[in-house]
Amino acid sequence: MDGSRQQALRDARKLVRTFGSAPDGKGRAQAVLAELRRADGWTEPQRREITDVAAWLTAGPPVTALEPRLRALLAALS
Repeated sequence: MDGSRQQALRDARKLVRTFGSAPDGKGRAQAVLAELRRADGWTEPQRREITDVAAWLTAGPPVTALEPRLRALLAALS
């Protein structure tokens, strides 16, 4: 796995681990996606997964659904 992707996954996992203490769940979710988008070397299916979650977030899901969806995304990208 590309070093940039590994670092992005580490940083994103850290943000998700502390999700419960974030004052703004949507903002934290956006930060996770920003970390992932910054990385180079994602495959096309991985990039699509990131984009799909970003579109889902834009639709305004309930805050309680954010953390599970982000965890699922990170698992799919690992």
